[in-house]
Amino acid sequence: MLAGPVLALDSMKPTPPQSRALSVPVPSPVPGYCWVDTRVFYTLRLGPVAFCRRNLRYRPGALECYQFIDRVCNTLDPVNGWVTSRSPIDAQVFPCPVGPEPPVCRTLDMPSLP
Repeated sequence: MLAGPVLALDSMKPTPPQSRALSVPVPSPVPGYCWVDTRVFYTLRLGPVAFCRRNLRYRPGALECYQFIDRVCNTLDPVNGWVTSRSPIDAQVFPCPVGPEPPVCRTLDMPSLP
């Protein structure tokens, strides 16, 4: 069998250090700016609506319409650029107004009931 040349290690030479992966510190995202905003629900019939209703059956005057207040932040991400995030602050319940039916609230948006 033919084999390529074999390099012998010289015992007098120090061995080179093992290469280690360099850990580059990644800066943690810092909010660029934040503001308080009302969550908007989009419907095909009405367009954007600033509140939603809890039940499928719409009853004007019933205490089952909700408006959600969010904290919105734009954060600079080193990889993706500016990223917008929303954090819920408050959910306000009020009597449903007379008029066109607002959209039904998503289950994830609803606060837990006692």
